Amino acid sequence: MLHSIFNEEYDIRFEVRGNGTVSSEAFDGDVTRALERYEAECGRAPRDISLVIEDTLKAGFDYGFTEVETAFLERLENLKELILPDSITEISMSEKLEKILKDNNTLIRGSLDSFAERFAADTGHNFRPADFIIARYVYEKVQETTLLTVQFKRDGSVQIRSDVDSPGSSAGNSFGGVFYNDLPSDFWMNTTAEEVSSMYPGLDDAVVKDGRLADFIAKAKEHKIYIGKN
Repeated sequence: MLHSIFNEEYDIRFEVRGNGTVSSEAFDGDVTRALERYEAECGRAPRDISLVIEDTLKAGFDYGFTEVETAFLERLENLKELILPDSITEISMSEKLEKILKDNNTLIRGSLDSFAERFAADTGHNFRPADFIIARYVYEKVQETTLLTVQFKRDGSVQIRSDVDSPGSSAGNSFGGVFYNDLPSDFWMNTTAEEVSSMYPGLDDAVVKDGRLADFIAKAKEHKIYIGKN
């Protein structure tokens, strides 16, 4: 399944979820229709595109992409951001794809110590981590669920997105919604997981016990992460 979102940080954000191979045969029609619809609605062709290949395996599903065809990537001539899941461990480079990545100074994103990070280093491109969940907490008394996600934005800023889902939130319940807290763009250099968790009274134990934030902070200090504007 390919989903297209217009006019966020990039003119078009393509999100692909599925299994096996991200192929031109499967998705060319969807890409063409999205590009045509964007031009019809906005009066011009998209100047920058983000491609997110969803990491469904890491999210707990039993399926995910293991390959992305070079021919599919070559369709995205204004590719400014490429987010790869851990399940993809190889991309065959062509002269056309190499030119697309170079001309767009494409930002490569993924997990630390992943193929995505190695691919960025090998091709001379900037690397930035993919967004990642740091905690999920359920307040049993009112059946309210909070999901905390670290998000790395196009301009180099970092924020924690808090998705709160409680009974009745869809009808305007004040306890439901999406909220944001800003972090320094290189927060892993001078901020601990405990300091971040203190931003969420009542959830602080969940953030620390989850361990994903602490693991990221410990690792990130040793990695070359691009914090500038893409």
